[in-house]
Amino acid sequence: MINDLPAGLTARHPDAADHLRVLAVLDRWWGGLKGEAGAIERALLLPRLYFQHFTTTSFLVERSDGELSAFLVGFMSQSEPDVAYVHFVGVDPALHGQGLGRALYRAFFALVRAHGRRYVHCITSPENTASQAFHTRLGFMAAPTRPDYDGPGLDRVAFTVDLGRSPTRSARRLRVLDEVLAVEHHPGLREPRDDDWLALVRAPEGLTVIRAAGSSTSSTDRWIALYDADPNHGLDEPGLLAAVLTPLARAAIPVFSASTYHADLVLVPEQRQDQALAALRSAGYEIS
Repeated sequence: MINDLPAGLTARHPDAADHLRVLAVLDRWWGGLKGEAGAIERALLLPRLYFQHFTTTSFLVERSDGELSAFLVGFMSQSEPDVAYVHFVGVDPALHGQGLGRALYRAFFALVRAHGRRYVHCITSPENTASQAFHTRLGFMAAPTRPDYDGPGLDRVAFTVDLGRSPTRSARRLRVLDEVLAVEHHPGLREPRDDDWLALVRAPEGLTVIRAAGSSTSSTDRWIALYDADPNHGLDEPGLLAAVLTPLARAAIPVFSASTYHADLVLVPEQRQDQALAALRSAGYEIS
């Protein structure tokens, strides 16, 4: 199941019988981090349901005598179709530095990538600096510590890695169009009355017109447009739309889009421009 494990170790998917075995090693493997409160917190993070309903995306590593060496509990998001999540990972401290944790993550990445997942998320506590350093070495990007992320006093550091990024492939480039745009909806209009527009979308409910914003356009109705700076890719290659919407959605930025044969036009509110561009740059885009 995992080909690059240290000698003498084997991996399999866990089952319900492994639940108590995993709970039994948590406090020792974490060195009593955060005392009794930390022990309770870790145990509560791993109820039996993870060993019943998330087994095919989780891994357990054992020595030849059956002693537990490591585990990874992960799953694929039901809400975000391109996201997977690593919930809990543990490695016997006696095996640290042998690449076991990295092997588990690589196996999980390969599994979820085969199911069309591009992004992997996980969290750790601010006190767990070793975990933060490990995830950074794996290519995860950390967000600032989020107070009360899991409840009062339970601060967390959130990480994301983009499995679609390749060091040998140049960053995707986006261009911000010069004009500020407005989006109009005309329920009864079948044809535009002029040719002063950038894009048209005709649908059963009427005509949507994207055109340059005028002096009378309110500040809440003004949009900036992002366009693929290298749009001439084949139709079998992923376009801008799916890749660009995910970081914008994570930043809670509204979008409006219109597709072309070669690329996609993505609009974001002018008032959110700085936040939108920062989110896209963090996701690896070059913007001109």
